[in-house]
Amino acid sequence: MDEAILPVENAHEPFEEAHQPSLFDAMQTENMVTSSQSSSKYKDILSQPAAGVSHRQRLLWLQKRRAPGLWAQCDECSRWRYLPHVLDRHELPVKWYCRMNPDSTFASCSAPEYPIRMRDEEDLIHSEYNAGSLVMGRVEGWPWWPGMVDDCPDTEQYYWLDGFSDIPTHYNVVFFDAEDVTRAWLAPSDIKPFKDRKKVNIDLKKNNRERIKVALKQAKEAEKMTLTERLAKFSFVGRYKGDINSPKKVNKKEIGKYKELFERKFSVAMPDDEISDSESVPE
Repeated sequence: MDEAILPVENAHEPFEEAHQPSLFDAMQTENMVTSSQSSSKYKDILSQPAAGVSHRQRLLWLQKRRAPGLWAQCDECSRWRYLPHVLDRHELPVKWYCRMNPDSTFASCSAPEYPIRMRDEEDLIHSEYNAGSLVMGRVEGWPWWPGMVDDCPDTEQYYWLDGFSDIPTHYNVVFFDAEDVTRAWLAPSDIKPFKDRKKVNIDLKKNNRERIKVALKQAKEAEKMTLTERLAKFSFVGRYKGDINSPKKVNKKEIGKYKELFERKFSVAMPDDEISDSESVPE
């Protein structure tokens, strides 16, 4: 325990031939999450930050566009209903029905399904957590620790997709702590909702007892905040005082190497992208 350290700010991304969506390629869900159904909000999601902003400013710009909202499927009629004030699926009961919908317009199985544009449906993902979800996370060598799902400063997303799957294999979790801010990519098996913290073994050993007590206090404080307030105060970009540089770049040769690995793994032919060596993309 003494030798272990919580993950630092340059936490490693999951090692797999992964497809990481660009900044606006996905609108989160389980049920299927999107930030809004209004056209004005949709245009805001597809907007871009001003040219020339620093990487920290870009992350803060993205953070302000994170919002609650998910699509829940009725267990009786199988229709999908949009719940704009629900952050993640752990706020819902195991069985959910249209009659539980606070929006009276769609609180009956007889109400038609709200249409989802095909472009939106293709971009939806099946996600357990959203940016700002409060969780208990487990890192090898450490007890379960309170944290928050948060955008990774390298990928500009809070989830990781492997290949063509729309189910995240990892979530980026920033940990509550009295000491320096730390974060790690965690598999769903190493994450539990914060509300279920009494179901996990929080090992209050002498050498970490006070730190965990402070971390739990911070998480409870975050629990009372709005999503915007929570992200502003407890996100990685909100707490890390050092420089946040733009993601490391990869050249055309490296992209080709990973493209070959991807094609072998999934037995598919990938299109040849016209990327010059002078152009680079985030790793």
